[in-house]
Amino acid sequence: MNDAFTTTGFHTAGSRSPRTIAVDNLLRKALRVSDPRDPSQIATALLMRYPEEAERQRRERAGLPYSSIRDVPPASSAGSAVASAELVQARDDLERDLETLTTSSQLKDVRVEMIGWGRAIRQIAADGLAAARLSLDAINHDRAMSARRSLSEYARLARYVGTITDNSGGIFRRFAQSCDVLAGMILVAIGEGLAASGITRSTTMVRVAAGELQSRRNAVIVALRGLTGSVEAVLDQESWPRGLEAYRNLVHQLDASGQSDLRALLEETALASAMDELVDLSTGSNIDGLRELSTASSMLVHRFQRLIQYGQSIPVPPAVNYADGSPESPPLVTFMSALQLFVDAFANAGSTRLLYVARPPIVVYGLYGVGGPDKGARRLIDLTIARGFILEQIDCFAGCGCDAVRTPWQVLLDYLLFRIDRAIDAYAVGNSPSGRGEPERRAAAVGLLLAAAPAFKIKDGLGQDIACPYDGPVLQSLGDIGKILLRARGKKLSVQQILIRELQTAYREEEQIERLVRSLAPSCHVPLVFESSEGRSIVRGLIARVLKDEFATGVDMPPPIQMPSTVAASAASYAQGRADYWSAVQPR
Repeated sequence: MNDAFTTTGFHTAGSRSPRTIAVDNLLRKALRVSDPRDPSQIATALLMRYPEEAERQRRERAGLPYSSIRDVPPASSAGSAVASAELVQARDDLERDLETLTTSSQLKDVRVEMIGWGRAIRQIAADGLAAARLSLDAINHDRAMSARRSLSEYARLARYVGTITDNSGGIFRRFAQSCDVLAGMILVAIGEGLAASGITRSTTMVRVAAGELQSRRNAVIVALRGLTGSVEAVLDQESWPRGLEAYRNLVHQLDASGQSDLRALLEETALASAMDELVDLSTGSNIDGLRELSTASSMLVHRFQRLIQYGQSIPVPPAVNYADGSPESPPLVTFMSALQLFVDAFANAGSTRLLYVARPPIVVYGLYGVGGPDKGARRLIDLTIARGFILEQIDCFAGCGCDAVRTPWQVLLDYLLFRIDRAIDAYAVGNSPSGRGEPERRAAAVGLLLAAAPAFKIKDGLGQDIACPYDGPVLQSLGDIGKILLRARGKKLSVQQILIRELQTAYREEEQIERLVRSLAPSCHVPLVFESSEGRSIVRGLIARVLKDEFATGVDMPPPIQMPSTVAASAASYAQGRADYWSAVQPR
């Protein structure tokens, strides 16, 4: 394969075949390289994939025998590594805390469970940090965020168990703090990885894996062949040429409206070339390609969107259209759906907000984009600062003693801290300049919990009202964070549905956590947290109260899976709907 280089350092789609692009995507996925045509990257990736061969070559260059004892490798001084000193300290703190959990005589009845915790957390932290350094790749970015979520869940579980276990709260809270630090280091590592790759605020990052993007491209081509009749098919007496009729009407309408540029996209070679250009730019040839993608994708995706809009309004005679005007052509719908799926990969670009978390604010201007952070990034910065402050206050509150009043509120404060971390994650992956995208609006559900927490009351087993006795800095800080998160809330019905579903999901997740906590901490404080007058824990009681007061709804979610009707039932329902429609439009 002879690939010609362009002046910008990457190949154009016109000079490369689909097989070449497929091979490049395979190398990126297998070797985790950004540019499969760079010999140095391929060589480095192969040495990392085969460490024994790399060690043999190194010893051969050093003049050492292969069978001798390995010498101590020199210390790495990679400048792109995440804050190496802090990372070493964080790992050392985690190991010490895990050792304390597994050797403490107070926890000897759950020693085996703590050993399992340690094994799982070590693997999660290692995978998360390794994936974070390769965060330019969509799969590794998602793996890193998943590892951060898992570490935060272990931290929350440890605080939960420690709060209702006698004389062990300090041990569990120090372990939870170590998990939080490593989870925060993963966020910093993602930002470091993006900064080391040369990403700026203006760079477009496609959060779709290279292999999946290539599959979406192939699905569009297959759907186009089915629409134009390129795929051989035998039509019987009961079949209508719906694909050909839709294609003929689409071409006729484009001709009549003077949309010759869209007609070109109905030719397989032209459409494949246009999509290959976007695939090539987005799958990591180099950073310059990703920067050019911000302009190239906007122009080309706009053409695709216009073609989709025209295709959705095409009548397909002789079949009767639906009342809403949508076409009854499965081949046309398949083509438009496949094309929309491909477009969606570029319409929802990845976020670069973690640059502002990993880099000091004083160096952001001029190096990572002009104009500074958008509204969402500024809220993310505010949340990360406020989170550290509220954690210090909550830990101080936990050290004030453990009694029938403080124990339930300590559990609730720890849960709110966990939800604040989830809000930070939502803002980290958001990309709306106004800070009102779906991730930011989902984080507004946390703001509702924070706003309702200070006035929340729950009855314990003795029938006494439990109200938070610590009405100073903790409640003030919770209120401030809640105000930040509620800025993204809107009044639209769709936004309300998002918030309701988010709170209902949190309620179900809490049920799972409570079952696990009951098995790990069977102490005398369990009834104070789980047994209320309404049969709910204090955390689930807060969520239910917010759903009732804000949305006048309950905690029950709709059925997860609904079985479709039979063909006969669907046909009868459709026939009845058509009859009702025609009876309504017929003149009387």
